Amino acid sequence: MDLIKKATRKAKDLMREHGASQQQQAIQEHQQQQSTRLTPGPASEPVKVDQITTQVRVYGQQQSNLPHIFRDGGGGGTVGGKHLIIFADGTYTKGEPPTHPSRIVSFVSNSVAVVGDVDDPFSGDTAAVGTTAGAGFSPTLAQVADTGTPDRGPVQAVPFLTGQGESAMDTAVWPNHNIAMLPGTDGTVGVGYSEVIDRNLFRQQKFALLYNTPLEIRIDAHSRQPVVSRPRKSLFLVGEPMFGSFCVVYPELMPDGGDGYLYLFGRVSEAANPQSNGLKLARVRPQGFADRSQFEFWDGRCFGPQMPELNDGGAASVFHYSQEAFGKHYGPGSGDIWWSAAHGAYVMLFQNGAAAVDNSVYLSHSRSLVDGWSTPVCVYKIPHYEDGYSYCFHAYPNMDPTRRIVPISWTQDSKSRSCTIHTGEMLFS
Repeated sequence: MDLIKKATRKAKDLMREHGASQQQQAIQEHQQQQSTRLTPGPASEPVKVDQITTQVRVYGQQQSNLPHIFRDGGGGGTVGGKHLIIFADGTYTKGEPPTHPSRIVSFVSNSVAVVGDVDDPFSGDTAAVGTTAGAGFSPTLAQVADTGTPDRGPVQAVPFLTGQGESAMDTAVWPNHNIAMLPGTDGTVGVGYSEVIDRNLFRQQKFALLYNTPLEIRIDAHSRQPVVSRPRKSLFLVGEPMFGSFCVVYPELMPDGGDGYLYLFGRVSEAANPQSNGLKLARVRPQGFADRSQFEFWDGRCFGPQMPELNDGGAASVFHYSQEAFGKHYGPGSGDIWWSAAHGAYVMLFQNGAAAVDNSVYLSHSRSLVDGWSTPVCVYKIPHYEDGYSYCFHAYPNMDPTRRIVPISWTQDSKSRSCTIHTGEMLFS
């Protein structure tokens, strides 16, 4: 029996060594591929929406310093001088898409990466990434540096509050929003609002949203890596608008530095009354970003303490949008909003909630956050695989001070290739 045990252990050791060798070889091949910079494809045909003209150039699948990451979601901002992207579910594999459990090395509910040169994991500083002014090139999302290890992949960024009923098996924290610099912190603190999901309900293909949760994001002074904390478990609950989970417009992305408030948009999609579909708006002083008692809500006429109902027929909506697909009516799904000084208007880019059947990126603009939004126009059709679809579109206006070359990203879903992040840039003139 001892000989059998020894032989079994030796066989397992050999298998582990072989697996490690394969993983190391894959990493080396991946690093060799990184020596070739991604370059954008040709610009798409110009699309003019009133005074705004757009074109898109595609970079392709995003590269990381850690190979074989399959994930979705996305959204970003600048914290501590570094451009960040925060993702939803991520799977790390032995080299192939995770279409079989034997290929999976690890899984995380979410992760954060620094935008920049993958050969220098923390070159995501604003000066290093480059800007359109002086550097001779524009910043892109084509390459990122993940926090993690080559053998286990990226680490989870947003923690579960296990002492308050959350767990990796039963709960998902899914970021699908931008990161806003918190005013008054010299750019050292970022905030965001992630949705928290019941995984058991999601597996049953049932409505699974529980609440959204405020995030505080910093760059660790020692490691120079992004660190995420949750000052509060939940902010807005199921049945209420998830303010901030669509996007946050903060003073830097407003005319004349804003008025001191963070403006948080909450999307309404698949409402019982289709007229309710659209966006609702709240605002809060920076110091109260995680305290709902300090929020003020737009009621259709002014901001006040009373939060509007989710399904109010659009009475408190600042943006009305609903599109029918296969018998359902969908509002906005994911997107971003910022002020364009060149056009004297706020610009909104978004996908609707029916992204599985509509791969359009829509543009709307307004001189005010609370009203006057133009009729959305499709400015780009996101490419997708024959056996999948594209979703989770986001723009990153913080990466270009001129707002003329705005990086964009989206998730490509495929039954054979799993979920991957793809990138491009939208040119504004």
